[in-house]
Amino acid sequence: MLKTTFELIEYLKLDQSERELTVISSLVYSILKCGDKTDADEILKQYLIHPFDFDYSYLLPVFKAFGDLSVAEKLFKSSIYQDKLIEDANYELLEVLGHLKYEPIKSILADYTFGNQEKNDYYISRSAVLGLLHFDCTKYQKEIETEIEKCYGKGLFPEFIPALVCKLKDRTLILEKLYELGSEFASTDCNAGIILGFSLCGEEGRGYFKKVLFDRGWETSSTGTGTVHFAYEGLKNLEITFKELYQEIKTISDKENLEYYLDVLFALLRRKVDDIAVNKKESFAEIHTTLFKWKNENDSIIDLAGIVDLTDEAYQIQELIGLKMNEEAILKNRNL
Repeated sequence: MLKTTFELIEYLKLDQSERELTVISSLVYSILKCGDKTDADEILKQYLIHPFDFDYSYLLPVFKAFGDLSVAEKLFKSSIYQDKLIEDANYELLEVLGHLKYEPIKSILADYTFGNQEKNDYYISRSAVLGLLHFDCTKYQKEIETEIEKCYGKGLFPEFIPALVCKLKDRTLILEKLYELGSEFASTDCNAGIILGFSLCGEEGRGYFKKVLFDRGWETSSTGTGTVHFAYEGLKNLEITFKELYQEIKTISDKENLEYYLDVLFALLRRKVDDIAVNKKESFAEIHTTLFKWKNENDSIIDLAGIVDLTDEAYQIQELIGLKMNEEAILKNRNL
């Protein structure tokens, strides 16, 4: 068990008024980077003492990262009663239990997604869908089609239902209709599920994802509604690198378009900086070389940013990537 795990458990024993969520987040971040299942098991013991304490919701990523079926079973028993989420339980547990592929949660996720339970609760609906994505949905083909069809022509709808398009055997026509939904009708507060769905459809969805990524109408850089988070997840799902995006941006000659493309890129890079996961396909050192190594005029992103008055933002991103490069180098010594 990590020393950080012991420190976190002791910190959680303090009165809630004495805790700082930033401190909890920092300790959890360290555990996610350096820990393993033994840390998750010890943290779970503390979690189960106060499963409805809001501060303890910051521990869920540890269970998601290192948990197994035994962890899932204990979380399930602490949060589900009579096939429903206990009133004070954290809704994100639905996604965590799905991620851990705990089979008893599958029908409950489906009920929240297709049935009448908590139909109007945005967060429960989102977590239920995100959890269900981890299961085989062959038996739910008709239900998925029906729920997606209910979204057509609307500005607002259960935002993550369209993500289930990836579970359909025949999705060609539905992908086109979802693109139309997001382009013509859906509020930008309600398009993250469509974007996620595109990215989960592999090569069949790649073209749609690439079309919307830099489309102003989709506002994929939005942090207020969380769209940028799922746009970033889409990059990972489709293994699209920042080098690939930057090569595209360097071809933009119109200043207004260049500014928007860079705005999206910077928002995605900030998500990359916040991401716990290690991307073996593209390191921070490689991203830094791609964006900031200068050979010719307008070759560096600093030069391009200067054209549209985004130089300060570019330097901020460079500093953040530099810090992540340091972290990356340090962690290599641990993983020898």
